[in-house]
Amino acid sequence: MMRKKRRSVLFIGRFQPFHMGHDKLLRYLVKKYDRIVVGIGSSQFRRTPENPFSAGERKSAIKRVMADYPAGSRNKITFAHLVDHTRNADWVAQVVARFPPGEFAVASANPLVRRLLGGADYELDPSPLFNREKWEGTKIRQEVRRTGAAAGAPPSQPGRPGRGASIPRALGQWMEKRGKKVLIGTKGKK
Repeated sequence: MMRKKRRSVLFIGRFQPFHMGHDKLLRYLVKKYDRIVVGIGSSQFRRTPENPFSAGERKSAIKRVMADYPAGSRNKITFAHLVDHTRNADWVAQVVARFPPGEFAVASANPLVRRLLGGADYELDPSPLFNREKWEGTKIRQEVRRTGAAAGAPPSQPGRPGRGASIPRALGQWMEKRGKKVLIGTKGKK
């Protein structure tokens, strides 16, 4: 049976922080779909080593990057908070209730998310991963905590990530002034 092409996609991630891989994937999805819902996962957590930023901070960071997108692209993107649950079935039920599989495809690099939602009859977008070895949230958080640099900003240009940086240029000043303080402040927390 051939599936009808979905015109809406749910792009799920924790975005801790929103990095170049996320930016490239979001730009790819904007070209492919009429509507993109950015599902901010683990939205109830903040100020922990794995989830240093609040859902509001993550949304704000993504919107800063989106300011560089063409207006028509920005208008396609909305946001939703996705709360974690202790049982996978409860998390899936939350997603299905808000974003029906018949209306939405799912884009996520997380293998568990893909397995759970693929099993719930979602079409999984075959989105490419962009430079996963470098642009991966865990590595970026560790690097900022280790070096104090704003996720790829050369020491000579604080807050201005250049070529090869891990975060989009639009987030450079924010990471320098606020983001790295949050990351460094969550370094020793359990």
